[in-house]
Amino acid sequence: MRAKLSFLLLLFLFLSCIISANWADVINPGEKTISYQYQISNIQDYPNYVFILHGTPNPSLQVLNSSVFSFYKLSTCRIYAIPQSVYRQVQPEEMNETQLVEFLNNDSRVARSSQKLEGSYGTVGVDNPLLSVLVILKINSIQGNSLEFIKEKVVFTYNNGQKEEKVFQNQNQTPTPSSNLSYSQNYFFYIIIPLIALLALIIILIMRRRFI
Repeated sequence: MRAKLSFLLLLFLFLSCIISANWADVINPGEKTISYQYQISNIQDYPNYVFILHGTPNPSLQVLNSSVFSFYKLSTCRIYAIPQSVYRQVQPEEMNETQLVEFLNNDSRVARSSQKLEGSYGTVGVDNPLLSVLVILKINSIQGNSLEFIKEKVVFTYNNGQKEEKVFQNQNQTPTPSSNLSYSQNYFFYIIIPLIALLALIIILIMRRRFI
């Protein structure tokens, strides 16, 4: 009986290793694209302006508010601020692309940001728990035709619902998510679950031996 039990335990461990390896083989070759999301934290402090997102190749014109926004992953965008009275007068949404670009880039009444926003955060393995990347923007000032804002913080959301916030130390570099969060989830699936299953098998075999 002892030899049979040892054989079953070894067989179970061997099968667990094979299953874990197969899971890893399926996950590791795959990748997923993570897109940036953005949100302006203090847009309500500038009620006399209409904030426009314009990008290449799109969007042509997107009016922004306090809600989260995103755009095509291969686009590069800028934010523009137009006084409400000017916006009503010139009606940018009625312009064609050439007219709109001319207005946004050359009209002295338009405040424009020099900071570019990218659509794609990049690619990660499909086993990575990272689900979304939200960049919180804060408007610093609007003076003449200059719109200044900063990337205040980034919020990483993971597929288990957990969120992680990190403050920007460098405006040109997005903070990275903590590696231990990704590791902890892989650790759970590849180590903890097989150990729990092994413990359950041992208990079943012990109980069965008692009743034989």
